[in-house]
Amino acid sequence: MGGVEGELLLLKDSKGRAFLVRARPGGVFHHHRGTVPHEALLQAGPGGRVTTHLGEPLSVHRPTLEEYVLHMRRSATPTYPKDASAILTLLDLAPGMRVLEAGTGSGGLTLFLARAVGPEGRVDTYEKRPHHLKQAVENVRAFWQVDNVRFHEGSLEEAELEEEAYEGVALDLMEPWTVLPKAVAALKKDRFLVAYLPNITQALELIAKAEGLPLALERVLEVGWREWEVRLPVAHPRFQQVGHTAFLVAFRKWKAS
Repeated sequence: MGGVEGELLLLKDSKGRAFLVRARPGGVFHHHRGTVPHEALLQAGPGGRVTTHLGEPLSVHRPTLEEYVLHMRRSATPTYPKDASAILTLLDLAPGMRVLEAGTGSGGLTLFLARAVGPEGRVDTYEKRPHHLKQAVENVRAFWQVDNVRFHEGSLEEAELEEEAYEGVALDLMEPWTVLPKAVAALKKDRFLVAYLPNITQALELIAKAEGLPLALERVLEVGWREWEVRLPVAHPRFQQVGHTAFLVAFRKWKAS
């Protein structure tokens, strides 16, 4: 079965390099080792193969969420899929839940959150930088056609939020402690808030600023991700590895006495 006009496709060449393509009538994909008409991509369809006019083989796929986030256009560094997956686990999200996000960035984590809560759930995401928000809206809508994300331009500090309306809060901000009181007020009791922070100094600052709020520190962690190169009968870790990306700081809200 072939592809559908306008479909988002992922092409992989013989060296494993990946390319996102929106297949359109009359379009041509340009690789450094030849070209392929979009019609050929659609005819091959996901799971198929094509060859450029210079003989480079390309496999055709529907991009996974991980692949899409790693190759989509970005105005800010996206949350790495390994970290996004861990955040979903720490937030304990399920279909139908409402989740609050601050720091939309390029929309990578937004996509993971939106798919986790499903069509009946909802993501409210806040971004104060207009050009980042514009790119995030484009990225999310290009991959995820379900209308369960509400984009808000502005800081969470200025937002009017309903108290205890959300089952989870995800913060990807340089200074998340500035919005912590408001985020905690919007979080339901016995539910989780997770912050994504590049360095341990920020994590310690956040934990210190959380004192006095109805939050219990659950854990602070880094997510490891070690890929292996397998060429039978030999296997070894890949020489290029994704090292440190961020610290994840997870809190649980308790009832204030």
